[in-house]
Amino acid sequence: MGTKGEAGAMVNTESTTHEPIDAVTERLNDPAVAASVVTLLDNAELLSTLVLGLSGFVERSDTIMDAVAEGMNDFKSSGAARAPDGMPSVTELSSLASQLTAATPVLSQLLDSALVEPEMIALLSDISEAATEGAASARANHTKVTGVRDALRGFKDPEVQKGLGLLVEIARSLGRRLD
Repeated sequence: MGTKGEAGAMVNTESTTHEPIDAVTERLNDPAVAASVVTLLDNAELLSTLVLGLSGFVERSDTIMDAVAEGMNDFKSSGAARAPDGMPSVTELSSLASQLTAATPVLSQLLDSALVEPEMIALLSDISEAATEGAASARANHTKVTGVRDALRGFKDPEVQKGLGLLVEIARSLGRRLD
């Protein structure tokens, strides 16, 4: 409850009866708080050293960071940053990071496109393997198509028909997209 003070305002009588020293005394009566205070007092010299060290570090943080940056630049330029065989050096990684940053819009567009969908990757893999296999077979068999008759004979092959069917459907779909 409150009472009217000298100026006529309500005054909290509970807070006026508790001085700050009373609040500290109450807290010190708690055994956990008292044990913590004792630990702090036992380590006062160490705490003082830590606080002074942190204060010095914060005061000199600009100088320290400049020295670290200069040391890293010296390290990179000295060639000491060479990576083991097969691994990129720090300079190469730095260059790669800047190139990736510049290519981010294109990479984002690529990742959002159909080029990275599993179906497209499987199709491109099939086409790549078929091209490699077909080129090797053409070289080994000395395959030649010298006229319409050879081409028509090729059209009778069921595998050629499937391949041409795929190409026709791709051409049809591409034509729709060009409109």
